[in-house]
Amino acid sequence: MDKEEILKKSRQENDISDERTKYIGLKGADFSISVLVFLWIVLSRGLKLEATAQYAMGLLVTATCFSNFAYQFTQNRTKTVIFFTVLFSLATAFYLILVLKFILGIF
Repeated sequence: MDKEEILKKSRQENDISDERTKYIGLKGADFSISVLVFLWIVLSRGLKLEATAQYAMGLLVTATCFSNFAYQFTQNRTKTVIFFTVLFSLATAFYLILVLKFILGIF
């Protein structure tokens, strides 16, 4: 093999490795989002928190989920990604309004 063939083969192997790394990262992000939402539900239902604390926690969780799906939307426009991007954008706006209303007295 000459130098060009070796470089070409190396690039192909790196592309496969990069795709696998991206896939594992995406699966890890999806798993983390699932754990985050589960803990949010358990904590918000199990603990007696003030309304402002619940709204702030809701804003944090929904904004995190929205940012994950918004990024996925830029890369992959499947129906599932579109659905969750819209869902979490609405939920984030809802909790943002509640937080601004109760904490800052706006609205």
